Amino acid sequence: MKIVLAVDEDKQTIVKRTGQSAYFAIYEDDKLLKLVPNKHHDGGHHAHRHNEEHDHHGMGHEAHTNSHRKDVEALKGCDIILVQAVGENMREALESIGLKIKKIRQKDGKTADEVVKNFLAANI
Repeated sequence: MKIVLAVDEDKQTIVKRTGQSAYFAIYEDDKLLKLVPNKHHDGGHHAHRHNEEHDHHGMGHEAHTNSHRKDVEALKGCDIILVQAVGENMREALESIGLKIKKIRQKDGKTADEVVKNFLAANI
């Protein structure tokens, strides 16, 4: 089973808002396979890059979802993403590539390794 988690710059700490993660960590069962950079993270629409084309403020819902879709393209073929919080546009993008979304809580683990272990042990 391929499991995806949204992680911070340190490549391990779980990020609360999925769309704002620095990376997506992809695990095959309990082994980290690879890290995929989240293109939205380096500023994206959550930062102060008002003059760039990547600024999504004022963008329609459809266009915003499509921009997330491009970002998550590399997660195709994975089975599930474990998230603390996910926005509507990111949720639609993840579901559009066939990812099952499962909510986790902070008590499920602070790091990707912890969360994956708990998930595989059916503690989540």
